[in-house]
Amino acid sequence: MVYNVVQFMKKESEDGVQIPLKLVQKRAAAATGVSLRTVQRIAATANESEMLAVFRTPGKKRKGVKRVTNIDSFDQGVIKRCVHNFHVTEKELPTLKQLQRKLKDDINFNGSVTSLGRILKQLGFQWKNTQNERKVLIEQSNIRLQRIEYLHSITKYRSEGRPIIYTDESYVDSSHSMSKAWGDGSQMGVKKKISKGQKVVIVHAGSEVGFVPNALLMFKAGTKTGDYHDNMNYENYEKWIKNQLVPNLPANSVVVVDNAYHNKQEDPAPTSNSRKADMQSWLREKNIEFEETMLKPQLYKLIAKNKERFKKFNI
Repeated sequence: MVYNVVQFMKKESEDGVQIPLKLVQKRAAAATGVSLRTVQRIAATANESEMLAVFRTPGKKRKGVKRVTNIDSFDQGVIKRCVHNFHVTEKELPTLKQLQRKLKDDINFNGSVTSLGRILKQLGFQWKNTQNERKVLIEQSNIRLQRIEYLHSITKYRSEGRPIIYTDESYVDSSHSMSKAWGDGSQMGVKKKISKGQKVVIVHAGSEVGFVPNALLMFKAGTKTGDYHDNMNYENYEKWIKNQLVPNLPANSVVVVDNAYHNKQEDPAPTSNSRKADMQSWLREKNIEFEETMLKPQLYKLIAKNKERFKKFNI
């Protein structure tokens, strides 16, 4: 806007006054580059306030960038294995900086040490002191219990000879390319695109004998039409399960799914912000004893203690 005013004044100094000086609002519109109606509205607002109005330039609306902590299940698995490998293979106690360097090589992780710490916390890891008072990264006990129960179940199903089908989803950038390439020092060659391009959602299932026939799902993220639209959410995941996966599964199969965002919880437990009546109702349904005189913090303590036993998912 300042540049517009400078250009307007420069033109008048060269060509003379183009708009009469008495037409103040019209001159202001021409100088600033905004419409005459906008100038009239601002002037009217200032006059109505009967005082000198102070106007601030409205902030530009910018599309929010996804946090680096928002990673898919594939990268989550890589991070978990990276931590475990430090303990088992490297025989070292990993630090956040060591993990950050390793993950930058493995999955091109560009987040800070702080962001990596948030991700590890989301994945169920926590820092605890060792016997020599050095802090070490370990999993929470409830996460370890879930893995133990999972491994026991998988061992049982394998001994029964049942087909075990694993499912997963990922995103691929349509303009994805290698970060390095062979060159002779000249400027010739294929240029890497700056934009990542359109994201493509890929969902599939398979076992040790190969992928499940006709179970592959691919669609452009963010589309508003078609059988599958928007991004990978519970509705799209459920549709894929019913229409493409289940009809093509081998008999007596066991399907392994993760606890990602698309796996909607059935009858979720009340949160600490829920109404007291909802907390009491949930406890009654689960036959958990409580006193009617209990306050919300006391009721939620009972819920938090028991909710893992009743956690179920729709899929």
